[in-house]
Amino acid sequence: MNRREFFDRHAEGWNGGAARDQEASLRRVVAEARLARGQRVLDVGTGTGVLLPFILAEIGSKGRALAVEISRKMLGEVQAKRFPSNVTLVQADAQHLCVGDGVFDRVICNAAFPHFEDRGLGLREMVRALRPGGLLVISHPIGRAAVNARHREAGGPVEEDRVPPPLEMTSLLDDMGLVGVVVLDEPEFYLARGWKKP
Repeated sequence: MNRREFFDRHAEGWNGGAARDQEASLRRVVAEARLARGQRVLDVGTGTGVLLPFILAEIGSKGRALAVEISRKMLGEVQAKRFPSNVTLVQADAQHLCVGDGVFDRVICNAAFPHFEDRGLGLREMVRALRPGGLLVISHPIGRAAVNARHREAGGPVEEDRVPPPLEMTSLLDDMGLVGVVVLDEPEFYLARGWKKP
């Protein structure tokens, strides 16, 4: 079983009450992304779309959100939520994004980065999609230790998927040429961000 099959199998009821339980952390992710009205946002590894309502609240009806997910069944869960027309859903591998260069003001990868088989390629794709001066955010609202433990317990193709510790993540973002890199590694919240040079 590969990762796509794993997430297809677990899509139904994947988040349960997670969006409610993690609402403060999800709001914080969006706050750290410094969203504004009318922005174009790429939500990489959207899962069941838990972050989308918080993104939409900030970018408004004039903004655009593109939600990318590898799992067809996860996207089915997002579609069932009937988001407004300024949300577009695309099934794609985060390491091969079907978007142009420099299209998005913000790229957010929430609770998905450990699942990238090639992290360097995934990061290059996300940075490529960012406009000059745009911001990349990688987040895990329950914290690094909890994510890593959850993946170990789940087993299968995600068993070894780990959130990088701060020094490793800083190095990864630096290698992509991002500036102003910040990594927050708190017990119950993890977030890394960096700006694409103007």
